[in-house]
Amino acid sequence: MKDYTHGAHRLNTAYGFEFLGTPELTVERVKEILAGWPGEPDEGWPSWAFSNHDAPRVASRWLQDVERDHRTRLIALLQFSLRGNIFVYQGEELGLTQANVPFEKLQDPEAFTNWPHTLGRDGARTPMPWKHNGAHAGFSTAEEPWLPVEEAHELLAVAKQQGNPDSILGHFRRLIELRKAVPALRLGELEFLSARKGVLAFSRTYEKETAYCVFNLSGDAARWRPKAAANARIAAAVGVEAPEAGVPSELPPYSGYLGVVNDD
Repeated sequence: MKDYTHGAHRLNTAYGFEFLGTPELTVERVKEILAGWPGEPDEGWPSWAFSNHDAPRVASRWLQDVERDHRTRLIALLQFSLRGNIFVYQGEELGLTQANVPFEKLQDPEAFTNWPHTLGRDGARTPMPWKHNGAHAGFSTAEEPWLPVEEAHELLAVAKQQGNPDSILGHFRRLIELRKAVPALRLGELEFLSARKGVLAFSRTYEKETAYCVFNLSGDAARWRPKAAANARIAAAVGVEAPEAGVPSELPPYSGYLGVVNDD
């Protein structure tokens, strides 16, 4: 990735695979991946995906002890806080998990060759559910699509979530608008902050704006907050009660927030 994006005469960015091959979400692994892009001169610009057509869906890989909607929102909040371009794979914004494709319906050679020992790739390639009550979830009018629609996915169809700001789709849309509105999240440099065990914390700074990105990725509550974020406003949060001023000092298990400070 760095070779192909180095300097001003190569690619603008390169697709990052590190998160796709990460089976568990840990503070150490996230730091290891992001530390490879410290913002050196002529370094290029990374791009990050958590799911794609060649990897099991992230909602079926990470934080499996956490309720599905909650973990989907927390993982999305983390992704949208990263330095680099963000790729959202189709269905992530609906909270889709890996589909259970029957053996006789599998199409991918890898899937049926390794069945049932791996999740395979077909489970991430099933049709996008647009409607919850249409043929093949509104994806196709064909008698049978290439892969079947997961029944559970129909309940997460776009039509079911559209217009509901509290839905997972609404959450993703808010994060997209937040990234547009906060230059520090799009363009800011990244600096890791020393935090309690199980807590991932870093700042994103651009000109006079700083976003504090804090995530408790453990199953234990943690008491910690960045001292410099005393005047921050909570721009987005999952599983955290936002105080009237500043950022919270209590981090429940599997929670996170983005706090923004402008020094104007």
